[in-house]
Amino acid sequence: MCARAAYTSMRRLRQLLQTPVSATGMAAAEHCELCNELLATNHRHLWDWAARNVVCVCSACSLLMIRPGAAAGKYRLIPERYLAVTDFELTTSAWSALLIPVNMAFLVQSAQPEPHVSAFYPGPAGAIESVLDTDQWQSLLQVNPVLAALEAEVEALLINRMRAPYTYYLVPIDSCYRLVGLLRRSWHGFSGGDEAWQSMDDYFVALQAQAMVCDQLSVTKGSVDARSKL
Repeated sequence: MCARAAYTSMRRLRQLLQTPVSATGMAAAEHCELCNELLATNHRHLWDWAARNVVCVCSACSLLMIRPGAAAGKYRLIPERYLAVTDFELTTSAWSALLIPVNMAFLVQSAQPEPHVSAFYPGPAGAIESVLDTDQWQSLLQVNPVLAALEAEVEALLINRMRAPYTYYLVPIDSCYRLVGLLRRSWHGFSGGDEAWQSMDDYFVALQAQAMVCDQLSVTKGSVDARSKL
């Protein structure tokens, strides 16, 4: 895997590393980015395909974007699907081959400009991106067909191997941004410090409580429709 300690190729994640964050960990946003309406604390997000950027929107604007093809396909309403996948397979050797130095990361499929899969993990310089080799992703996909259900750009596989039992989640990309924001606010020094790791623990406790627990077969067969909001 080719790793680069960049603030990420995903524009919004880079912005989160440079923007003041609120107590929730998300970048502070006051108004809908489409109509300028005042935003509620818990608001929806769109994915801007052209800008490759997350857009904060009010309830009214989010409802307008539910229909496929809305706004001439410019935006995609980021899903609210939170799944805890109980039978995800990732051996120690397969994890080691990813060369991720910490035991937490999220994987995202990017559709533009060239299709690829990136892993993002916390580090002293912010979020670090590692681009997976095609063979690595295909190997994961072979034993984990649930990965085929991930929506490019707007959903992520979130891996938590900080302590056993290891847990694996399908989550909206804005949930990962929230985690990055929490870490940015609390990270100190090279290893992060107790506050940063406690922030991660708290995030995953809340995530586990809210996620729908399921196996891969139920997801790939479409029998799971988890829309619980974190």
